[in-house]
Amino acid sequence: MPYVRISIVTPRRGEEKNIEEVMRKLAAAVAEAEGCVESYVLKPHDNSGEVARMAIYRDENSAEQAANTDHILHLRSEINLLSDGKHVERAFFTV
Repeated sequence: MPYVRISIVTPRRGEEKNIEEVMRKLAAAVAEAEGCVESYVLKPHDNSGEVARMAIYRDENSAEQAANTDHILHLRSEINLLSDGKHVERAFFTV
């Protein structure tokens, strides 16, 4: 059953390019993980400044294994430092 993770972050002022770069690194690293089907970095049509990342996995276990590697944890901590702290992390199953 496919499992989808979505992260939406708003960069701190002046960190827009940096956070997008780190989100791209994170998406690329996740794309290489066992069980990852697709991984994207997304921007909205509005001028909110938000940057999103969506990853589609074969199952929840694959997502958990990918999320808990040292490299992914490091990139996620960088995102926390670059964001305004108001980010959303969501996960979805297919129904």
